[in-house]
Amino acid sequence: MTLVHCPSAKCQRGIAAIEFAFVFMALFFVIYGIATFGAVLYTQQIISRAAEDGARAVPMILSPPLATDDARIEATVRDSLAAALIAPVSANASPGSRRNWLADNTTVKTELTGASGGGPNTTAIVTVTYRYSANRLLPTLPVLDTSRWMPDNLLSRATVAIPS
Repeated sequence: MTLVHCPSAKCQRGIAAIEFAFVFMALFFVIYGIATFGAVLYTQQIISRAAEDGARAVPMILSPPLATDDARIEATVRDSLAAALIAPVSANASPGSRRNWLADNTTVKTELTGASGGGPNTTAIVTVTYRYSANRLLPTLPVLDTSRWMPDNLLSRATVAIPS
């Protein structure tokens, strides 16, 4: 077998297309990875803000006294989540459908610690959990399985001292 030496540009035809294909695939996976991690960070920030909004609402709704898993705190958290862009397009037909979707896909817990009845050492801990694995903002690629890297649930807690 002999190698043919071809110094002309004719022999180099198609090389640029092959190089472009390799570079494009590598660049696409890098950009997709950045976008995927950005979507997770965005969603985590929304969950954190919702927990903080729930904690901020605690001092304002002390009458009647706050109870564990108070519906008023849950409503405040759901309102905060409804203002964000984490619900899919199919659930955005109306504010009610968005809130129903959020109620199915998030968990809100309020725990009271310290003295009971709003004593001086009482704190409220608002915990928000979002099922991210079931509701990813970006689809997964068959070639790149992101389920190994991404969390199943996103969780955030906010604590507030209840004024006496």
